[in-house]
Amino acid sequence: MDIQLIIEKYQKAIIQIATQTGTGTGFYLKEFDLIVTNAHVVADNAEVTIAGKAFDKALSRVWYTDRKHDLAFLQAPAGIELADVQLGLYEQMKDGDAVVAIGHPYGLNYSATQGVISKVDRIRDGLKFIQIDAAINPGNSGGPLVNMNGEVVGVNFAINSTSGTNSGVGFAIPTSVVQRIIPALIAQ
Repeated sequence: MDIQLIIEKYQKAIIQIATQTGTGTGFYLKEFDLIVTNAHVVADNAEVTIAGKAFDKALSRVWYTDRKHDLAFLQAPAGIELADVQLGLYEQMKDGDAVVAIGHPYGLNYSATQGVISKVDRIRDGLKFIQIDAAINPGNSGGPLVNMNGEVVGVNFAINSTSGTNSGVGFAIPTSVVQRIIPALIAQ
């Protein structure tokens, strides 16, 4: 899929998230009627402010958090039609695959950066992550990592920079973790 088409498809699924201490990104999953983001984006807040292309600012309840995997799941805005995006299969990804990271870095809304998967199975702190070379900056956290089929393959969450700048190695949480965690949290 063309990068411009991916960006257009995701603009109505990408959610801006704000708390008193910072901002981040999330994306809507229609299958579960939830917004996916990082736990560090919502911190310890029970509610956060969200906004999107299809709706104005609103409060959203934080339904579930998984701090181990740095994931959080928020209440979607009621009565708003958001884009339906699909989760891709983590098992089909390979090193060198092209990806697009979409989010709101530094308050620059709906920004996209292209890169490749440097390492599909990078282990950090005993957990599996996707290592990417696409720029991940403050505000990108919680946004989708999208493959060239237009499917979400990861949740962007960190940059590891040794230079003191935000250029460095990016990381995303595989969608296989999201697919495993959401049903378990909903069943609680």
